[in-house]
Amino acid sequence: MFLDEFGPIEAEAFLTLAADMIEEDGVVTEEESAMLDEYTRALGVIGFTYDACATAAARDTLAQLNEVSKRKVYMELYQFAMADGVEAPEERMALNELRDALQLSEEVCEKLELAVNELNAAYVAIDAALTVEEDAEETPAE
Repeated sequence: MFLDEFGPIEAEAFLTLAADMIEEDGVVTEEESAMLDEYTRALGVIGFTYDACATAAARDTLAQLNEVSKRKVYMELYQFAMADGVEAPEERMALNELRDALQLSEEVCEKLELAVNELNAAYVAIDAALTVEEDAEETPAE
C-alpha cells in the first residue's frame, strides 16, 4: 500500500471509492472484502461504513491531492478493480471516471495499470516458486 501519508479525511475518501469499486460489478468477493478490511486497518480508520452517496464527495476530496498522491490513488483503486481477476465493464467505467476526476492522462493510467499487473504477476511467480520449493522438500531424495 502506498497511501501511508493520508490523513483521516483522505483515508476515508479512499475507502469510500474502494468500497464503491468492489461493488461496481455487482459481486463482492471474500477476497475483495478482506482487501477492504486490510486497507481500513492499515489506514487507521475506525468504524468505516460505506455510503454510496458519498462517492462524489470522496472523488472531489481526492482530486485536491498532489499529482503523485493522485497517481497512488488511481493505482490502488485499479488494484481493487482487479482483485477478483476480472475487469468488468462497470469497473472500467468507474476507473475512467476516476481518471477524469483526478485529471490524470490515459497514458499515465495505462503505465500505472501495467505496473500493478506486473507486480501482481511477480507475486504469483513468487507464490508458485515457494509452492514448488515446499513440494520439493516433501519429495524424498532417491
